[in-house]
Amino acid sequence: MTVNKKTRPVAVICFSSGTGGMERSAVRLAETLSKISEVTLLCKKGSFTQRLYDEGDYPYACETVSFMSRTFSPSMLFQVRAIIDKRDIKNVIFFGASELKTLYFSFLGKNLNVTVWHGTTKSRPKRDAFHRLVYSCVNQHVAISKHLERNVKQIAPITELENYRVIRPSFNFDENDKPDDSNDAECLNIVHVGRVAQGKGQVDAVKACHGLHEAGIRFSLSLVGGSEGDDYMNELVQAVESSPYKSSINMEGYVEDVNSYLKKADIFLFPSSGEGMPGSYIEALHFGLICVSYDNTVFPEFLEMGFYVHIVKNKDIAGLSKELHGVASDIINERSRSKVNIDLAKKYFSVDREINEWLELLD
Repeated sequence: MTVNKKTRPVAVICFSSGTGGMERSAVRLAETLSKISEVTLLCKKGSFTQRLYDEGDYPYACETVSFMSRTFSPSMLFQVRAIIDKRDIKNVIFFGASELKTLYFSFLGKNLNVTVWHGTTKSRPKRDAFHRLVYSCVNQHVAISKHLERNVKQIAPITELENYRVIRPSFNFDENDKPDDSNDAECLNIVHVGRVAQGKGQVDAVKACHGLHEAGIRFSLSLVGGSEGDDYMNELVQAVESSPYKSSINMEGYVEDVNSYLKKADIFLFPSSGEGMPGSYIEALHFGLICVSYDNTVFPEFLEMGFYVHIVKNKDIAGLSKELHGVASDIINERSRSKVNIDLAKKYFSVDREINEWLELLD
């Protein structure tokens, strides 16, 4: 890649207390942009984001901020202003929403180039006078999919600076990571990767295997992902325990090496009710897995990009079960057709492509 310029210092801000994809995306983007700029990651002290940074070996700085309220925090306001001055920050990429009420005042008078990064679908419009004021400090909105760009245009306040972009995230695909061709030919290996939470589709995945069981097709379904112990986890356990094929379902929980499951799998079954740009799904494409999902949010975009994937009517578990059975009945050809996804994933989710697109926005 040829980079013709370095940008001025960048702050990637993620004050979320969550433990999901947004926090990982902030850490990943900070690492990516460190190739072209001095980058500082700002996160909440003691957060999962800080833990991710501390556990890695990253070529950028991290500053932690202590605060109580996400709605408005004078402590956050002054700490962030001090960090901006200390690090000579000129570009800000903000992951979140609530904290912008405080950050507006942190940014006031600093002449910053502010980007709000959007990775999840939002449902509550922010077009009242107060939000128009708060968002007046934002130079551009960056969404990680076309679906989210449409969503942002409907939700975000209308201001003088209406600049919307889609920049898909990149992945450092390891060229040494290859599918395991020694898979058990007598057993269909299915995997779902995602946090166990409402909307992620684990229960639907379990129920969709009914058609395989009825047809006498031997299979194994691995559910990979941690849980925070909410009611949905109880619903999932009940769905597994009440199924006549519970011995074929493995609830793996949180694992460090997700790729070891993807390498061994034949099918990536991901009936999520909605995603921004699912990292685990992209990793599955990279490994050439047969991907099956619902027809909602971002998933039709993969068809537009030319990926060979299976999409079923949204929330149609019977249709999902039928599609899964059809794939299993033609598994050799399905494996072959899905190999095209390996090169396409490298093309659409390359680091070089993402860096060049950010260079167009950063000062």
